Amino acid sequence: MQPIDQLLKTYDLERHKSSIIASFQSSIKMKKIQQNDNDIPLGSSKIGGSPDLPEEWEFPRNKESNLTFMLQVNLKDAKQFDKNNVLPDIGILYLFYDVEEQPWGFEDEEGCFTVLYYNGDFSKLKRKDNPIKGEFSSLPSFNIAFESMVSIPEYLEDINFLNEEEEENYWEFRQALMQPEDENGIMESAHYMLGAPMNIQNDVFEELFEDGEDPVLLFQIDSDEEELGLMWGDSGMLYFCMEKEDLLKKQFDRVAFTLQCY
Repeated sequence: MQPIDQLLKTYDLERHKSSIIASFQSSIKMKKIQQNDNDIPLGSSKIGGSPDLPEEWEFPRNKESNLTFMLQVNLKDAKQFDKNNVLPDIGILYLFYDVEEQPWGFEDEEGCFTVLYYNGDFSKLKRKDNPIKGEFSSLPSFNIAFESMVSIPEYLEDINFLNEEEEENYWEFRQALMQPEDENGIMESAHYMLGAPMNIQNDVFEELFEDGEDPVLLFQIDSDEEELGLMWGDSGMLYFCMEKEDLLKKQFDRVAFTLQCY
């Protein structure tokens, strides 16, 4: 990513620098490093492959269909990038989702995902394959390398005086800031934790928490067709969110979810 000052200059937003930087939020990028699942140590942070679950836990599934293991985060790895200190210090977070049906998170789709938390003896973990085989019973495996990243809301409350051209420039600046292109001109997948979601349709937080306070983006999972073989609708995103108070209490049964696409 270009330095912030260079990005602001590129998109002709230098005169709004102080307001834009004041709106920055701290996020944790989840960068994929492809690796054979057998070579990933037990309890490591990973996307795809098979989860490392306590031996007594069953592989999660939905009543109607199978859930796919999406990722696990060893919080010891991610915590150093948690600048607002909202994540647990230790333990593992797991995410499972119905990849085959791709539900949107409506009320009648309860059970289409689950977020689990384990804070026990890692020596009791066991790598468990999905017991139900199918096209999406497992995903390609990747280690996760965590990095600090900056996110920024789609609309800035204290900048309501942007003209039409500046608004367009701001959206392009935001895209370049949060989802830069690599050296080959390919846009990186926006897999990250915390901070501001990259809304595609409605405001994600307003959609999920009408009366809630301090919503937190726990996971954002981007479409990733080339490496994970996943496309959420038409180039969409998955958003898993919860209120800050619930997160601090480790009440991961209170995570809310929505899918948005173009």
